[in-house]
Amino acid sequence: MHKKLKSILKKVGFHIEAEPGVLFDVVCGMEFPASNAKYKSVHKGDAYYFCSESCKKHFDSDLEKYAGS
Repeated sequence: MHKKLKSILKKVGFHIEAEPGVLFDVVCGMEFPASNAKYKSVHKGDAYYFCSESCKKHFDSDLEKYAGS
């Protein structure tokens, strides 16, 4: 599925399942190997992983937009 579409669907509440060993960044829509997961935030018990520090900062600064708080 196209990464931008996945990002939009995730933001409106659809659960997106990544392939095994692959994570989905809710900020930029990028899929990346779980082995590359250096950036993580936990919100309401859910873990979110990011491809970059920049995406993590965007997420942390606007939880409602990205996590549907």
